[in-house]
Amino acid sequence: MTAHPHLFKPGSIGRLTIPNRVVMPAMGTVLCNADGSVSEDQIAYYEERARGGTGLIITEIVAVENELGRAVSVQTRADDDRFIPGLSRLAGAIRKYPTRVFPQLHHAGNQSNSRITGGKQIVAPSAVTNATVGEEPRALTTGEVQDLVQRFIKAAVRCKTAGFDGVQLHGAHGYLINQFLSPRSNRREDDYGGSLENRLRFVTEIVEGIKESCGADFPLMVRYSVDEFLEGGIDLEEGKAMARHFEANGVDALDISCGTYESMQTLLEPITYPQGWRVHLAETIKGEVSIPVVTVGVIREPSFADRILADDKADFVAIGRDMLTDAEWARKAREGRDAEICQCISCLHCIEVIFQARPIECAVNARTGREFEIPADMPQVGGGRKVAIIGGGPGGMEAARVLAMRGFKPVIYEKRGELGGQLVPGCKPPGKEQIAWYKDYLVGEMERLGVEARLETEATPEMVQQEEPHAVLVAVGAMPLIPEDIPGVRGGRVCTFLDVLWGRQSAAEGQHVVVVGAGLTGCETADMLAAQGARVTVMDMLPEAAADEHAVTRIGILSKLEKAKVEILTSRKLLRIEDGRLEVQNVDGGGQETLEADLVVLAMGLKVDDDMVAPWLRAFDQARVIGDAVAPRKVAEAVREGFDAGYVMA
Repeated sequence: MTAHPHLFKPGSIGRLTIPNRVVMPAMGTVLCNADGSVSEDQIAYYEERARGGTGLIITEIVAVENELGRAVSVQTRADDDRFIPGLSRLAGAIRKYPTRVFPQLHHAGNQSNSRITGGKQIVAPSAVTNATVGEEPRALTTGEVQDLVQRFIKAAVRCKTAGFDGVQLHGAHGYLINQFLSPRSNRREDDYGGSLENRLRFVTEIVEGIKESCGADFPLMVRYSVDEFLEGGIDLEEGKAMARHFEANGVDALDISCGTYESMQTLLEPITYPQGWRVHLAETIKGEVSIPVVTVGVIREPSFADRILADDKADFVAIGRDMLTDAEWARKAREGRDAEICQCISCLHCIEVIFQARPIECAVNARTGREFEIPADMPQVGGGRKVAIIGGGPGGMEAARVLAMRGFKPVIYEKRGELGGQLVPGCKPPGKEQIAWYKDYLVGEMERLGVEARLETEATPEMVQQEEPHAVLVAVGAMPLIPEDIPGVRGGRVCTFLDVLWGRQSAAEGQHVVVVGAGLTGCETADMLAAQGARVTVMDMLPEAAADEHAVTRIGILSKLEKAKVEILTSRKLLRIEDGRLEVQNVDGGGQETLEADLVVLAMGLKVDDDMVAPWLRAFDQARVIGDAVAPRKVAEAVREGFDAGYVMA
C-alpha cells in the first residue's frame, strides 16, 4: 500500500493528468548559460527531481522580455525562437518520467534594478518605487503594456513548441503581473488601472491570448499573491475576487502564494515560521473556485502534506526548498521512508546565494546545483578501507555518509556522548527546533549505512595510528572566542554562549543578563535567555545587530528580540568586566558607561584551536581538515567540505 495515499493519488489540471499531488514550485537556480539558454547543469538538476517522483515541476522564472524583464543577472529566456532547442531538451529530460512540467513565465517590473538592465531605468505599471529595490521605475505606456501582453503570449507558444505540458504565469511576489493587480503599485488612469476589473486586464489579456494561441486544452496556471501583507496592497478579500475572475476567464489552476519583496518574510520564510502557516490562504481560495488549487509555504513532512489534502484544504501541495535538500522527497514519501528524507531547515542559504547571483546551493545537500558535475551514482572505490573521522558534527557525519556510500569504512571518533556537534546546541533557541531534523537525519544515515561511531572517545593521533587508517579527516570544530586581553572575561559571572545552549548555564526569572556579541548567535542566545524569564541586553561594536545575516533572517530575529523586550546596544566596545559590572566604550564618541549584570554571556564568535588540529596533520600524511576546524563558518560550509572530502577520497 502506498504511504500517504492522498498525496500520491493522481490529479488533473485541465485535461492534463498529473501522476501525484506533489508539485515542485518555481525556485531560482542561476544555472542557465550566460545568454539565458538552458544549460546541462539545469537539465541534470531538474531531471533528478523528476526521477525522484515529483508529480509536477514548475521551472524557475523564464523571461518573456530580457532587457528590462529579468529579476536576476542570469535568467532563463523564452523571448526568442533561438531558445526553443534548449527549452525542448529540458522538457524532454523531465518528460522521460511520468512527471509533468510547466515553465513559469515572468517579468520583474520594478523588482529589477539598473545593474541588471545595463543602466536603463526599470519599468512598472506606475512610477511607484519598491522600497526594497530603492529605484524609481518608469511607468509603461499603454502601447508598451500591450506589447508585453504579446510577449507573454509568444513565450507561451515557444514553450508549447518546446514540449512543455502547460505554462504558469508568475503573478505573485511583487513582480510585474502582481504590480498590475495591486492597488498599492498600480496608479494608472488608463484601461489597465483603477478598478479591480481594470487592474486584472493585463493578466486577463495574457490568459485569453495564450488560450487562443495554444489551444483551450493547453493547461494554464496562475500563481498570485492573495495577500501582500502590505498597507494598501492586495488583501485576502480582493484575492478571493481575483480567484473567481481567473476561473471565469479560463485559468485551469491557481497556485496560491503571498507577499512581495517589501514583505519578504511572508514569501521566503526564515526558520521561525511554523510548518504550513499559509495553508489557510489556499483553503480560503479553494472555497471560492472549482478549479484546482495549489498550496505552498514551509511544508516539510509528508504526513503534514497528506493531511492538507485529506482535509480538503488544497488539491496539490507544493514542496519547495525540500526539493533542494532531497531530490527524492516524493519517492521516499511514497515508499514510507520518511525518516530518510533530508528535510529543509529554513536556513535561507539557498536564498543568500541566489541574491548574490551565484548558482543554487543547499546548506544540507552539497550536490544541489552540481548534479551534472556529481552524478548520484558515486564511484565505488573504497574497497573497505578505513577512514578515521575525528569529530561527529555535521561535516564529519556528511563525510562518513559519502564515504560509506562509496565503499569505504568510516569510523567516527566523538568525545561527547552523542553525535551532532554544533547541531545539538543549535536547535535549542526558540524557533530553531527543526535544526534537530537535520541532526536526526544524519544520525539515522549513520545507522542505516552501518557507520561505526565511537562515542565518549577523545581520540589521539597515537590511538588512531594503531588502527592504520587509509586517511584521517579532522572535523574537531572550533571553540568560543574569549578575548583574553579584556580584564574579567574569566570571572565567576561570565560564561560563553555554548554554556547557555548546551544547558550548562541558565538564567533565573528576573535576572539581568548581558550578551556580548550581537551576531546571529548572540541574538539567538539572548532570545533563549529571555524565554527563561531573564531581562536581557545584547551589545556589539558594530552599528547594527545581526549585520552579516541575510535581510530576511535579520528581520526575523530582530522582530523576535523586540517582542521579547530584549535591549540592543550597538556601537559598544567591552573594556572590562568586574563583579558583574561591564565597562563599555561607545565607539561613536559617546563616552563610557557601566552596565550591571547578574550574568555575562560571551558570544563573540568562534576560533580554531590549533592545538586540536596540528597534531593530526603532523601524524598523518593523508589528513584533511574540514568544517569549523578550517575556519568558523556556517553549517553549509561544513557539509560541503565533508561531502567533497568523502567524494574525492581515492
